[in-house]
Amino acid sequence: MTEPELPATSTTRTTFRVIGAVLLPVGIVVFGWGVTGVFASDVFEPEGVRIVAFIGGLPLIGIGLMALNIGFLGAQSRYVAGETMPTLKRSAAYLSDGEGIMGVGRTVDDGAARAPGAGGPYCRGCGVRNDEDAKFCDGCGSTLA
Repeated sequence: MTEPELPATSTTRTTFRVIGAVLLPVGIVVFGWGVTGVFASDVFEPEGVRIVAFIGGLPLIGIGLMALNIGFLGAQSRYVAGETMPTLKRSAAYLSDGEGIMGVGRTVDDGAARAPGAGGPYCRGCGVRNDEDAKFCDGCGSTLA
């Protein structure tokens, strides 16, 4: 199976990861410097630069986190799918007659895909047993004549 032709997602992912890895620590340092200057100031009014650092560090942290999230979104999606699909498959089988709800939770190699009660012909191409009145194979789509 070949991968679909996508734009340069690898380069984009790496770019977002680098931007996030740079902006997040810079934002934390700038915000920390601003916080210590604003709250540790002896005078009633702290320096203007410290206030700007205090306020400006938060967007840098937010943009850095957002860029890291975008850069690692594929890995997050694969992890979430791997964790949730077995549970979803069991739930769909529990809530239905074992074949899933609208096909969710059923895979090609499941016994549910090949109905155990089917009494029809076997496919010459893939060996799947089909319904009695079937004209085409449920497994591979070839004719059953």
